[in-house]
Amino acid sequence: IRSDFLDLTESSSSNSDIAATAKQYLGTGYVYGGASPRGFDCSGFISWVINHSGWNVGRLGAQGLYNICTPISSPKPGDLVFFKGTYDTPGVSHCGIYVGDGKMLHCGDPIGYANLNTSYWQSHFYAYGRLP
Repeated sequence: IRSDFLDLTESSSSNSDIAATAKQYLGTGYVYGGASPRGFDCSGFISWVINHSGWNVGRLGAQGLYNICTPISSPKPGDLVFFKGTYDTPGVSHCGIYVGDGKMLHCGDPIGYANLNTSYWQSHFYAYGRLP
């Protein structure tokens, strides 16, 4: 990744900014490749939220978002959660924002909450990650 492309400075941003920004888009519809409030896909949604919460990461795919995070074992609201094998693609295939209590906010159709303790999400879980 080119260092001049990503500005990972947090400034006064925090994980709580990410969670609060994400909640504004509850109910927004899914659009393959979408990266704006007119419609998002999973990584377009996460990239949009991060970029509107004080970071500047551009438009990254799910694997790219994972690559800029530090893997963690105890997530806090606003951390990211990553999955593999949710569709036929190598590496990380889906991502969401951890909101606490074993739940995430992610771009299903529409954007909404999901319980991470279901057998589906547990079987595809890859990692939690924290932005720098």
